[in-house]
Amino acid sequence: MPFFNFGSKAPLEKPKDANATLDFQQIIYLSMSYRTDRQDALSLIAARAGLKFTMIPGVTTDQIHAKAFPPHIGPNNMAGKAWVGVWRAHANVWRHIIDNDIQSALIIEDDVDFDVNIKQIMGNFNWQLRFNNTIRWGNKVERGWEENCPYGCDWDDLFVGQCGGSPNPKRLDLHQVIPDPHSPDANSIHPWWKKEFISTWNQTDSANIRVIAPTYDPICLMGYAVTRLGAMRLLYLIGGWMPFGNPIDNEVAWKNAEGKVNGYTLSPPAFVAWRVGGAQDSDNNAKIAGQALSTLGNAAGTSVGIKTSIRKSLDGFFKKNYWEDMKDELRK
Repeated sequence: MPFFNFGSKAPLEKPKDANATLDFQQIIYLSMSYRTDRQDALSLIAARAGLKFTMIPGVTTDQIHAKAFPPHIGPNNMAGKAWVGVWRAHANVWRHIIDNDIQSALIIEDDVDFDVNIKQIMGNFNWQLRFNNTIRWGNKVERGWEENCPYGCDWDDLFVGQCGGSPNPKRLDLHQVIPDPHSPDANSIHPWWKKEFISTWNQTDSANIRVIAPTYDPICLMGYAVTRLGAMRLLYLIGGWMPFGNPIDNEVAWKNAEGKVNGYTLSPPAFVAWRVGGAQDSDNNAKIAGQALSTLGNAAGTSVGIKTSIRKSLDGFFKKNYWEDMKDELRK
């Protein structure tokens, strides 16, 4: 079972709900300008959850001028690859964070789903890293109590929306199990995470707990946070100064595995993909984009790994029948 390591002391602050930007300075989402369907949905779920999102437009590879094409290394031919546009979009976010002196920001894709209790989930994650971080401090977690950075002061990136990955197999000692009443059970999370919980962390179930471990090899950039210095490091290491030659999510993962940036990964993740089926499910995967368009839209969408989906909650939230409510309110 999860435990706390306070000894005879206890931190002054107790876990509390995160604010409208989940205790980061901004929540930024990437979206192609034409994806107004996704932007409409994000406006609705943000308002439903009491969150504030900022949009930065996505980029296609053909929008990158030949003179501005990133420096290349390795055998992969980058010309015309959709993932170069994805890199440019994330690089634009990093630059936005740097230029606007944003101390930390959460970056999400425009098709995410999350729990209706996301403020509690992220508030707890923040508190654990600030006041109960055994990965960083061992059994002397009080050493970090004087720091005043959201989620602690020792990270470049936080992964809360990865779609796969693995911890460092040589440092499995660096992890902690934390209580979370909003974490789903093992049978309702992605098989990848179920396998990690059982095989790696020796947990028989994921219900009501999550695991924090140092970021090592995450897959996908569906939901991750960076500090300003973390954004600077990523921009320097991946295309803004130094060359690269692979999709951006691979590059970010490898920089964590190499120790050139560092952070923490939360699993099961707090953000997952919302799928409606057909071509709408991707703007950069040619195989998916070539499928037929779905005419049902978000109302028929699904997600895996969320206990109480914010998107699925909209039906109940907006349910209303004025005339039914007024049927017994007769006036003379």
